[in-house]
Amino acid sequence: MQPIDSKIKRAQRKGAGVYVLTGLLTLGVLGAFGLWLFFIKGFSVLVGPSDALSSAKIELVSGFAWVGNSSVYTLGGEVSIKVSAPTFEPSLVSINDQSPSTIDIMLMPSPAVINAQAILGENSRSQTQYLAQTQWFLDGVLIYIGAELEYKTAPGSYQLRATNPYFTASIQSLSLVRAQTVELSARLGEVSGIITINSLPSGVEVNIDGDNQGKTPLIFAAKGGRYAVRLSSDDYLTIEETIAVQTNTLSPVRNYQLLPKPGVLNISASPNNGLLLINNIEYSLGQIDLAANKPHKIHYTKAGHTSYINTINVNKETPTRINVSLTPLYGQVTITTNVPAALIVNGNSTQKSPVSARFLAVKQSVTASAQGFRSASTSFTPQANKTNNVNINLLTEFAARKAEGKPLFINTLSIAMRKFNGDAFTMGSPANETGRRRNEHQVDLDFSRPFWVSEKEITQTQFSAFLGASTGVNSNLPITGISWLEAAQYCNWLSQQEGLPVFYRFNNGRYMGADVSSNGYRLPTEGEWEWLAKKAKRAVSTVYVWGNQEKLRDNQGNFADKSMNTAQLIFFDDYEDGKAGPADVGSFKADRIGLYDLDGNVSEWVHDYYTTSLPDMSKRHLDYLGAARGESWVIKGGNYETGRLRELRAAFREFSSSGKETIGFRIARYDSRE
Repeated sequence: MQPIDSKIKRAQRKGAGVYVLTGLLTLGVLGAFGLWLFFIKGFSVLVGPSDALSSAKIELVSGFAWVGNSSVYTLGGEVSIKVSAPTFEPSLVSINDQSPSTIDIMLMPSPAVINAQAILGENSRSQTQYLAQTQWFLDGVLIYIGAELEYKTAPGSYQLRATNPYFTASIQSLSLVRAQTVELSARLGEVSGIITINSLPSGVEVNIDGDNQGKTPLIFAAKGGRYAVRLSSDDYLTIEETIAVQTNTLSPVRNYQLLPKPGVLNISASPNNGLLLINNIEYSLGQIDLAANKPHKIHYTKAGHTSYINTINVNKETPTRINVSLTPLYGQVTITTNVPAALIVNGNSTQKSPVSARFLAVKQSVTASAQGFRSASTSFTPQANKTNNVNINLLTEFAARKAEGKPLFINTLSIAMRKFNGDAFTMGSPANETGRRRNEHQVDLDFSRPFWVSEKEITQTQFSAFLGASTGVNSNLPITGISWLEAAQYCNWLSQQEGLPVFYRFNNGRYMGADVSSNGYRLPTEGEWEWLAKKAKRAVSTVYVWGNQEKLRDNQGNFADKSMNTAQLIFFDDYEDGKAGPADVGSFKADRIGLYDLDGNVSEWVHDYYTTSLPDMSKRHLDYLGAARGESWVIKGGNYETGRLRELRAAFREFSSSGKETIGFRIARYDSRE
């Protein structure tokens, strides 16, 4: 092959390589452009206001992006940019995939800064003493209190006013542009005033700010400021005051009434905790200033001691000294008790009674205690130089309870009781009362003895304590299904726990009658129950516990409401109380006398025998207990199965000789006789 042919082939191979390389580069550029179009997202940034646009600068703060003069290109994800311009506040902006393609950013003008220094008057004293009270106002708004102001505000036109109580105001007009710092001084001018000082008597030396200015009456020319004024005299008490000359008070006037210098009394006493009166005014021991050359009545006393009374004069030259010594007064006291007892007198134990000793003639306290007896305390004040006798009578705990007539054990069972004083009324119902039954005999009653009645019916928990801990239950439902005899025995058990005489007499479990003189626990009498239900706190008797209204209001009490329509034939179909059986005692509102469930929930045993014999209706019965004998007992009040209004009347009465699930009871007792 000729050399020229070799050259031609080499050139051909070289040209082919160039074409290949060019093709590859083109494909790379086209691929990169495709990637750009697919992955890169661009945002246009519009900066305002217009005078910030030309000088605005965009900087990348975080993330991956390319930032131009007015554009941002990201590869995805969130980026943060800062947009700034001279004399404008920079703005930080976050951009992500949800950001709009055009982002508007409005830059806020940089604030102007006011640096101002107050200058007061012409002397340095003013500068240091009053500068801190300078007040700065911008367009009438207080912006700062102090000597030097540094304040940022938006560009604009303003009026800057500096004031001070002791100098004239400085007012300057300002025209501020953005990012401008203004340095200025506010000079407040001095004001002139006059201080006038008068005194009675006159001729008293006047010292102002440490310099003697003459005697009263005095007129003193003063610049604005505060002045320490002092009036002094050999014969009168010194007067000191700070007087201010201010822009709103340029001519202050003072008229002083000087008081004569006092004499000095130094008084001490033993004991030192008594009462000191000088001219009937109470003072403390020690140094006391009194008017000189005048009589003063001194009276020093302490309980259980002799008194000191004297009249003195003091002078202003030499202090008067008095030392008072009181003599203690004692009385002979003999303390006795009805049984040997340990005595504690004023918190200190002594020997057992009787005790005879001397005691200071002040109030003393003594407590006597002996095993098996309730402690008793009393106080006494011995008469001085005389023999005094103190006797303390100790009672056993039961005797003390009986003497007080207060229920104590029942408190542990959460039984609350109320005291009542019954008055005359007629038990039973008149012939014309709707729903009256033939056994509701009218009997005139009255009461001579106050009595207590439990606010609520006795609960299962309260009754279980009587049966013993092994059968204890935890329920606030009323106890039911027990006989009259069991209820009476429960009352006797309560009486025994409190040391009260039992009301009901039993012999080997057989009921023998009642001790009507007892103030032990019992069942309410029928008369008491009916008086509570229709006469207590009423001018005249009512038909029902709630009054004379013939219609029940909802939640009046626990009766047979419409929820009982499937359980029994007779119910109140227009009444609802939310209960389908017995309810916890006290679930419904108390009546006007503070008793609960008197008209419903469960019916209640009362004390009286039930008999068909007519009572003696020819007289008014006092503390009526019903028939003397019978085979069953009276039941009062409605219950959760009562569905007739006539059976809710206060006069309605039933009877039984055995317990039922609808019958419970509450307790009563007579108040202790005086």
